[in-house]
Amino acid sequence: MPSIPMRIACKLRVALLCSLVPYLAQAGTINVTPADNYAKIEAAMPGDEVVIAPGTYHFRVYLTQAAPANNPIIIRAQDPNNRPVWDLSGGYVENAPGSYTAGDRGRGCWQLSGATNIQISGLIIQECHTASYNSAGLRYYYTSTGIKLKDVLFRRNDNGLTGGTQDSELTAEFCEFDSNGNLNASQNAPTHNIYIYGGTFALRYSYAHDPIQGQNFHIRAKSSVIEYNWFARPKSYSGDLMTDDDFSTGAPQTMVLRGNLIDQGSPQNHGQIVAIYNDAGFLPGLQFSLTLIHNTIVATQPQGYPVHLSNADGTPMNVEMDNNLIWGVSPQQAAYLIEDTNHGAVTGTNNYMPPGGVPGSLTGTVYGSTPFNNAAARDFTLAPGSAAINAASQGVSGLPDKEYFQNETVTHMYRLRSKTKDIGAFESTTTGPGIGPYAGAPQTDGGNPDGGSNNPSGSALSSGCESTAAPTSSYVVLAVAVLGLLLLRWKRLPRKQ
Repeated sequence: MPSIPMRIACKLRVALLCSLVPYLAQAGTINVTPADNYAKIEAAMPGDEVVIAPGTYHFRVYLTQAAPANNPIIIRAQDPNNRPVWDLSGGYVENAPGSYTAGDRGRGCWQLSGATNIQISGLIIQECHTASYNSAGLRYYYTSTGIKLKDVLFRRNDNGLTGGTQDSELTAEFCEFDSNGNLNASQNAPTHNIYIYGGTFALRYSYAHDPIQGQNFHIRAKSSVIEYNWFARPKSYSGDLMTDDDFSTGAPQTMVLRGNLIDQGSPQNHGQIVAIYNDAGFLPGLQFSLTLIHNTIVATQPQGYPVHLSNADGTPMNVEMDNNLIWGVSPQQAAYLIEDTNHGAVTGTNNYMPPGGVPGSLTGTVYGSTPFNNAAARDFTLAPGSAAINAASQGVSGLPDKEYFQNETVTHMYRLRSKTKDIGAFESTTTGPGIGPYAGAPQTDGGNPDGGSNNPSGSALSSGCESTAAPTSSYVVLAVAVLGLLLLRWKRLPRKQ
């Protein structure tokens, strides 16, 4: 048998090692049941998939792992139809079992500190309270980035989701925030369904409603995108953009509100629905920019300004409003309020208002009667013949390509929106079923993060939750290993003279 030169043999060894490394390094599945504690989840390493069985869990989780973007840690429900429940009722979070022992251990049932590229889906986190009234279902901070939440229900916690520092980043999709808040918290530091301190934040296809004390969304992020959500019945007012907690000097802060249904409800503060406010005093360079495009804003209280630029201190604030449907404002009610017009401005076009609404500097305003199919039944899609149909401007940037689906019964889903001819969050010609967190109906499975599709373990979770790690096959590993051994053995066989 012909020999293999030493140089080629060395190259074969190197190639064999390189080909095996991705497979040998590919981590496995960690199964967690209610009989386990926090140790298994906290031991997950890059590439691991933590599969959590149905049941109730009563411990804290503290994650610090730095996974790369192409090899994330996936933590998911074994059965999305029977989600595991983290329930810390009956005591304070700080007293629950957990590995983290620092003084802020009560600030969240799940805490992520410096963790990167962790994807969490299919959980219920509820009844998380602390003696200082500022706990949360989940808290992230200290440069935690690449965090993806999907199909997580936050219910009856001090805050639902909280955290965010200057270099942090989190995306939440297909989530629900239900009745979070604590009336024992100070009015100077209230609690909310969502409270983000800083960094970069995105919220999509989610349903936030009935906070106990504050707002549905209280955002201090440097950059935030909130799109295709349904917000209902806030306690104080719907939401706001306020000064980043991490600013020592000022910088621009931006928020995009796109394709949301924002229902004012019966809040304690009737005077505003969405607000911008600087509560940090003078910071050189601080300025706020808010873009509202294709939202449906339902004003249910008299004198409720859809947008309030609270800049009496002279903080620069700019708002762009395009193709929004504003309904229910009082006769002669303006679409916005600017406290200091020398340092604030509102521009935009083709917004819809009831007769008598005052557009101010907004151009191309469309007026009409009740535009909805059945507002009393929470159906805010457009009625046939509504003046909002075919009245949207196509010349503005950032037009939506999706819309929230469907209402407060069928929740946290979306549909593709192929056209943007209508004003507001819902296109009259959009049809078809909603797309949920698992694309189709979820099913129980033993290892597919997509809830049972043909995608292998480690492949796409959903839009916004994706692992690019290659799928592992034990047969591939075995075949490569055997081939390598044969090649190396071939070199050592005796040669014919």
